[in-house]
Amino acid sequence: MPDMAATRAQEGAKPVSGKLTYSEVESALGRVFGADAAGQAGWLRGRIQHLRRLGLTPPADRGPVIYTFEWAARWLVALRLERIGLNPADVVAFFQANWDRKLGAKLPRRSLREVIEKARAPIEKARKVKADYHNDDVWLIVTFNDFHGFPQIGLVQPYLRPNPQFDNARFFFDYSRQDVADVVVIPLTEALRSLEAALKEVAETKVTEAV
Repeated sequence: MPDMAATRAQEGAKPVSGKLTYSEVESALGRVFGADAAGQAGWLRGRIQHLRRLGLTPPADRGPVIYTFEWAARWLVALRLERIGLNPADVVAFFQANWDRKLGAKLPRRSLREVIEKARAPIEKARKVKADYHNDDVWLIVTFNDFHGFPQIGLVQPYLRPNPQFDNARFFFDYSRQDVADVVVIPLTEALRSLEAALKEVAETKVTEAV
């Protein structure tokens, strides 16, 4: 369980600044994934650079590329999807196809951007009320109905959320069905909390080192 005092302090603080450098994002992701200096410079940087080569990266205009929390969140989710065994090229294609709603669609479809915004809402609410708040946390549910295709990705919210011990571990559910599905559960709101906290720690470290 997360430390409540630390969570309150984190969520009562100001949100992450809109402009980030690549170094800040990489360092924060390293903290989230528990990578040491060698791991950050090795496997993590390699995975991020591979995602960038595949197209999951901010557009490069004139001048330095400016990263945002939204971009850091994209890489976080993509790396979590890689960890459960999905091909990076398929993950990037999934982001490109689902990041925004498509114009002309007959039925509204929740986009990945909206999913991340929904997952951040409890963090923003906790910041406003200055108290611990987890009741509306969002959990991603990755369902492997077809092992030869890309899985279905949905979300659940409070009172439907699975046990956290199942995160990044496939388990079987709904045994009344003949086509039992293989599922992975990712606590998205908690992952974004960790990312935001890590970005703040990186920024504070830079200020301390500059003094």
